[in-house]
Amino acid sequence: MSEVICINGEHINATNLADWAEHKTSIAAEAADFLTEWYAAPPYVNLHTSGSTGQPKLIRASKDAMRASAALSCRYFGLTQNSTAFLALPIRYVAGKMMLVRALVSGCRLILAEPDSAPLEHLQEAVDFAPLVPMQVIRTLQQANGAAQLAKIRQLLLGGGFIDSALNEALQEIPCSIYASYGMTETLSHIALRRINGEQRSEWYQPLPGVSLSLTKDETLQISAAHLNIENLETNDIADLRPDGSFRLLGRRDAVINSGGIKIQAEKIEQILSAATGLQLAVVPAPDPVLGQCVALLWEGDIAAEALLKEAIGTLPAYHKPRIIRHTQALPRTNSGKLSRKEAAEFISTAQES
Repeated sequence: MSEVICINGEHINATNLADWAEHKTSIAAEAADFLTEWYAAPPYVNLHTSGSTGQPKLIRASKDAMRASAALSCRYFGLTQNSTAFLALPIRYVAGKMMLVRALVSGCRLILAEPDSAPLEHLQEAVDFAPLVPMQVIRTLQQANGAAQLAKIRQLLLGGGFIDSALNEALQEIPCSIYASYGMTETLSHIALRRINGEQRSEWYQPLPGVSLSLTKDETLQISAAHLNIENLETNDIADLRPDGSFRLLGRRDAVINSGGIKIQAEKIEQILSAATGLQLAVVPAPDPVLGQCVALLWEGDIAAEALLKEAIGTLPAYHKPRIIRHTQALPRTNSGKLSRKEAAEFISTAQES
């Protein structure tokens, strides 16, 4: 007997999947594509990385490992057949796929909505769990009833992007339990979580059971998890690591800008400028004939905020000040909502040439 999943009130299995998928919305078609692969004989699923820092990669993931990952998440968040979850993320990436697997494993009811910048407008009822990316939460909070929309979610999981100080502060007023996730396609979604709001809020991520962490010589995280078939997976994330396994992220190795021999962490500049201005922005390297690389800045928002941004830039150390500043109507993002540093750097390079 095949596994059954409940999506928008309909119970679906391998037998009736094709009938269910016919004439459905685009996101339901994505769900059907994944479920077709899931119900097929091969013991693996093809996953694609988001491409936020380079070309997307194809990864072959074990279905048993995906079930094990989903079971851990379901236990952590208490998802059972009596629970309801909400999904408004693209299913072609691991975050969306793993929500379907969690629904299959737990038996919870899944409400599926088209991914957009403010998906909670489509949510008419309270739910036990939902994953969103920071951009979706920011856009939701910009609406008059945004806080009330978020309050429909008992447990909110934020992943796929940087949570700036303005968003972090706004989330303190939301009554639901909000968590930040740490993970990637290779780890089949999150392998560590931290609480963002409430009395348990922390800057330190706690690994899930069965996950062990270490640091490489470059002080980047290295992950081992037998249930995910992972041993010493090296990441690009520079971190502080405590003896109990909890860790704090300091930035990405591939976000380091080498300007005249000085190593500059792009994400640190983003955090400082975002905290001072509330703007969404991207700091990336740009070629420089003297320094090799210089700091470049691409930002979105009301052009009237430019004076405030320049004031904030004036507080930075000399080598950290962007030598190139460009404005855009919308920062480039991947389909999963992550900032695309590669496209941001290309945008600035193209603007320089024109």
